[in-house]
Amino acid sequence: MSAPFVSTLSTGGFLALEGAGFRSSKLVQGTSVVRLGYQPKPSHYLPKAVRPAAVGSSATGMPSSQVYFPSGSLTVQQYLNEGGWVELEERTAAYNEARTQALARLGAAAREAGACAVVDVRVRRGSFGHARQAIEFTAVGTAVTSDRFEAEETDPVPLVCLGGTDFWKLVESGVWPLGIVGGTSLFYVLSGYRTKFARLRLSRRSYRNQEYTDYTDGLRHTRLHAASRLRREAMQLGASGVIGVTVDRKLEQQRERDLIVTVDLLGTAVVELETGAPPAVAYALGLVEA
Repeated sequence: MSAPFVSTLSTGGFLALEGAGFRSSKLVQGTSVVRLGYQPKPSHYLPKAVRPAAVGSSATGMPSSQVYFPSGSLTVQQYLNEGGWVELEERTAAYNEARTQALARLGAAAREAGACAVVDVRVRRGSFGHARQAIEFTAVGTAVTSDRFEAEETDPVPLVCLGGTDFWKLVESGVWPLGIVGGTSLFYVLSGYRTKFARLRLSRRSYRNQEYTDYTDGLRHTRLHAASRLRREAMQLGASGVIGVTVDRKLEQQRERDLIVTVDLLGTAVVELETGAPPAVAYALGLVEA
């Protein structure tokens, strides 16, 4: 008696794949744990460094209301009022490398299992237990085999975020998945005086509806940078599109009401076989019906 298979598929997804000629083989996974290196953050003393300083003294010995604005004072005032943002490049690179390594190990495990694809892939990102400054990426999916399709031994195994039913619909419509693509970006958002005063409960500004423009812009730029990385990975695979994109974000409160914003994008790159595939994905065209 052979060992029973283990799958992440739902009942409907499992039956859909069985009806389409795919068989669930085994549960496969890939993991990567990375310790974050030193990441310099914007100095908390920067606002004080660019704050206009009072010059002269009144008859009472107190600083006068006259202030000195250095060159570029309009930029300084805009920064103080509206805040700013900067990408944490070292941490961003670590997150993207950890995700890539976890998915690569998932694909290697599927290759050893003789799978033609891995469906219902789920990627978990988070801190690694009690280890400080360490992150963990774990990817888990169901390896499937088929008598209908054959691929060369050197062809990469496509990883798919979609469930069994959606994978079956994709293949039957003449579209083949190329793999999972993603993008992660971390930004440090420096809050401006407007946001700080608005978040101060005792201030008059806190009683009015208003937008935190610095938080809005920081979150928008974080998402745009993550999306550009996802598109870059899709182009490297020769994909015609990315489907099933999920967006995950995390906000971490910092000193002086600053934020660290993390945005994760994950999707499945696909190509339409009927319109012709680029050379980079020629293996998909080589699939033949038994």
